[in-house]
Amino acid sequence: MTARTPGQPAQHGHRGPRVVSPAPRDVWRDLSSTDPGALPTQTPEWTDWLSRTRGFSDASRLYEFPDGRRLLLPLLARTAAGVTVTEESMPYGFGYGGPLVAGGRVTLAEARAVLADLARRPVLRAGLVPDPLTAGILEAAAPPGTVRVPYLAHVLDLDGGFDRVWRDRFRSDIRKNIRRASRQPLEIGESRDGDVVDTFAELNRRSVDRWAHDRGQPLWLAHLVERRRDRVEQLSSAIPALGSMLTSWTAHLHGEPVAAYVLLRSGERAYAWMSAMDTTLARRTDAGALLQSLAIEDACATGARQFLMGEAAAGSGVAVFKERFGAEAVPFAGLRFERLPMTAAERGLRSVLDRVVSAPRHPFRREPGPTREVQA
Repeated sequence: MTARTPGQPAQHGHRGPRVVSPAPRDVWRDLSSTDPGALPTQTPEWTDWLSRTRGFSDASRLYEFPDGRRLLLPLLARTAAGVTVTEESMPYGFGYGGPLVAGGRVTLAEARAVLADLARRPVLRAGLVPDPLTAGILEAAAPPGTVRVPYLAHVLDLDGGFDRVWRDRFRSDIRKNIRRASRQPLEIGESRDGDVVDTFAELNRRSVDRWAHDRGQPLWLAHLVERRRDRVEQLSSAIPALGSMLTSWTAHLHGEPVAAYVLLRSGERAYAWMSAMDTTLARRTDAGALLQSLAIEDACATGARQFLMGEAAAGSGVAVFKERFGAEAVPFAGLRFERLPMTAAERGLRSVLDRVVSAPRHPFRREPGPTREVQA
C-alpha cells in the first residue's frame, strides 16, 4: 500500500465522489459546525487525541460529490508492522463515528457511495459505529456481505429544556432519589480541568475490585485487563485535548469519594462518556442519580438537544437506570467490511476468556453485544 500526503486526492471511480484523505481540517471544522448532529467523537480534536495517545492515525475521508455536496467521515487507522490493518469510525470503545454533512441529512445515494468506498479499502477490516439517531440510512445502504453488529443505545430528548425534562421525562422515583441526594451532606464539585482525575482513579480501582469479586475473577487478572484499557490515563490525557467539550462532576461524603461523572458536549449533542462510583456509598446517598441529573441540566443549559447515554443490554440494571431518566432505547447496527472473519473470531475469543477467568460459583455473565458502557 502506498501512503498519500495529507490532503492528496485518493483514487476513485469516475462516477463516484472525489475523495481526499486525510480530510482538510478547515473543511472538517466547517462541517462539524454546520451539521447539527455532530458529536464530540466526530470532531478533529477527538481524532487528534486518539492519534497522540492510543496508537491510531488519522485516515479521515472527505467525499466531494459532483453536485457540490461534501461529506466527511472521521476514520482512525490501526497499523501493525507498518501495514494498515483496520480503519474504523470509530474503533470499539471510542465513541460514535459516521459521516458529517452540512444540514445533517445524508441521502441514500451518498450513504451507498461512502459504504462502497469503505468496502473497497485495502485493510482487514473497515467499519463504522454511527450515531444511533442517524444509523438507519446507513443500514439501508449497506451492501450484501456487510457484517452487522447489534447495539442498543439510550437517548434522552432534551426538547423544552430542563424544566420540561424534569417534569415530563424523569420518572417520579428518580425525582425522589435526586431530591433525597440533595439533602445528603454531599460535597459536589464541577470542573473542566484535571480535578476529577484522582477521584475517578480511586473509584475506578474500587469498581475493578468489585467486578473481579462479583465474577469470581482473580484480582491480578482484573487489574491487568484494566491496565490495558487504562481509563484513568484516557481521562487524564483527554482533559487538555478536548478543552471546553468536557465537563466533570464529583461527589464526596465527608471527604470520601462517592461518584464521578464525565460529560462530552459539542453543538446540539451531549454524550455521557465515563463514570465510576463506590456502589455502597452511592446507594446510601443516591449520588449517582444526582450527578446524572446535574449533567443533564448542564446539557440543557448549554443548548444540547439530545443526550446520548451510551449502550446497555435490554432489561439490564444499567438500561433500567437510564430509562428512569426518560431515555429511550434505540437499537441500531455497527457496519463492518472484513477480508477475514475478525468479528466472529473476537466473539469466540471473548467467550473463551469468559470461561477461563470465571469461577464456577460466580459465572461471568457478559451482556450480549458490544457495549461502550460508561457507568461503572
